[in-house]
Amino acid sequence: MFNFVFHRTTSHLAKLGVLLLIVGVVPGLVASEEIQWSKSVEESLSKAAETGKPLMMDFYTDW
Repeated sequence: MFNFVFHRTTSHLAKLGVLLLIVGVVPGLVASEEIQWSKSVEESLSKAAETGKPLMMDFYTDW
C-alpha cells in the first residue's frame, strides 16, 4: 500500500517539477527581443511613428 502511495506522489511531484521548469524557462526564451532604451524624446517619438509601435515614457526623480 505504501509503495502505491509513494509512487503516485512521486509522479505528481515530477509533473509539478516539469511544469515549474516550463513556466520558468519558456518566457525567457520567447522574450528574445531586448528593449532599446532611448534618452531622446524626439528620436523616440519619430521612431514610434515610423514603426507604428506604442511609446512608453518612464519618469523618475530623486527629490
